[in-house]
Amino acid sequence: MKTVIKFLVLFAVLGLIATGEKGEAAVSIIVSGSWSLSIDASDLVAGAGSDLIDTYESNSDQIVLDIDVGRGNFRVDVSKINTNWHSDFQLYVRRTSDGTGSGEISGGTSYQEVTDTYQSLFTFKKDRTGINLQLKLSGVSVQVAPDTYTTTVYYTVVKI
Repeated sequence: MKTVIKFLVLFAVLGLIATGEKGEAAVSIIVSGSWSLSIDASDLVAGAGSDLIDTYESNSDQIVLDIDVGRGNFRVDVSKINTNWHSDFQLYVRRTSDGTGSGEISGGTSYQEVTDTYQSLFTFKKDRTGINLQLKLSGVSVQVAPDTYTTTVYYTVVKI
């Protein structure tokens, strides 16, 4: 009997729309993209009896952020809420482009783990469009029961 281990990891990505302080223009973030990954017997390191490849990366432009803030100093925070997630999995994100816009952007170019607590991903000034993000999943193993694992990543703009 042939057994195929299959995982489906889906990263639904949402952006939160924040409102500026009283008297300021509204702040918005539009998040485009998601990442779905199906892991099966073809991902075994050395065929039957071996472990699965333990780390997977999305395309470098898998997620795209368009941010409308007007003027000021801002940061993008990131967190996740797990629907069905194995404790062995780690999800990481990094910024792979500056996007376009007249303001500065800095930080976030190295992978950082996405947790259930909001963390700063990068800072920027003024409107930015087309900021590309890449995701990485690690901790995959045949020791993890086959299932559909899902988490939702949240990106939030914060005025600093």
